[in-house]
Amino acid sequence: MLDITKTYTEWSLERVSRHLFYWLAWLCFYVVVNEGAFENGDYSSWVYFELCVLPIKLSFTYFIIYHLFPKYIVKKKYYAFFISVALLSFIGGLLFRAVDFYYISRYLVTAESFLDKIDGTQFWTFHIAYKTIDLLFVISLVLPIKLIQLQTRQQKKAQEVFMQKLETELQFLKHQLQPHFLFNTLNNLYAMVITGDSKSGDVVIKLSEMMSYMLYDSNVRFIDLNKELENLENYIALEKLRYGEELEIYYNVVGKHEGFQIAPLILISFVENAFKHGVSKDLSRSWIKINVQVTEDTFSFTVENTVHDEASNNGEVRVKSGFGLANVKKRLELIYGDAHALEIHNGDTYKVDLELTQKMDLTYV
Repeated sequence: MLDITKTYTEWSLERVSRHLFYWLAWLCFYVVVNEGAFENGDYSSWVYFELCVLPIKLSFTYFIIYHLFPKYIVKKKYYAFFISVALLSFIGGLLFRAVDFYYISRYLVTAESFLDKIDGTQFWTFHIAYKTIDLLFVISLVLPIKLIQLQTRQQKKAQEVFMQKLETELQFLKHQLQPHFLFNTLNNLYAMVITGDSKSGDVVIKLSEMMSYMLYDSNVRFIDLNKELENLENYIALEKLRYGEELEIYYNVVGKHEGFQIAPLILISFVENAFKHGVSKDLSRSWIKINVQVTEDTFSFTVENTVHDEASNNGEVRVKSGFGLANVKKRLELIYGDAHALEIHNGDTYKVDLELTQKMDLTYV
């Protein structure tokens, strides 16, 4: 199938072939139409005629699309373009008429056309207007194609700029997330060290694995879900070391997640928020539930935790979302757009429901 939106940077064989096909189609069109209207079965006269005026049509067409078009249309100087085309069409019509009147009709083509029979002795006739319209007719198919190609290039360029801008913003947001998490974790580690907790060594190991994931593995647009879950499990293990067995933590994964792709560092903020706001001094009254369900192309993630009297309004408990949650919400919007659904229920418990549709590339909606 012919792709009219395709553009070229050099004169390849494919490009030359497309141009040859275009002019051959016009040649056949004019020969058949003119012979049917003005002659009686002799195609050769009109073949000679079209071959003689073809250089005029070629010069007219290519001057417009390769000189006037980029000079005016690309720069949005539309009035200057149309005035230039109109003037050039009239000049081309005069030249077209001169070649026909002084050479073709007298020396090359013996059979007179119907138009010449009307008045073949005068140069200044309506023939000039006819030739002018003829030139405009030839260019009438080229200009829409060039406009479509220009629009396609501009859209592609705008999309590339947009993608670069989003990629820069995503990297900025991700780099903000890492210091935020590290700050909280190092504070926890510091508390364990000064209290002489023997589990602080395990914390360092888990933290180093998470650091490796954040610094090296997560520097991609999408990553295998199993790696993201491994990072999440390391974080949960760190928090278990911190709080001990007294805190009830439920973590469950359902479905085969091999081959499923997800944007990195999406899940950890929700779990971190659950530990931050869902754990009170009385661990016996605190619990956190984390459920993961994976189907062929859908990922469902639920985090639910108890809430405590951190803030209240008319007796209703409210949990404040920190910097980490605001960060991840924006990342979800930038990366997934309509391919994600996020619901946060803030009442007797704090619950986050996240559903993602697998995306193998960055397609912004």
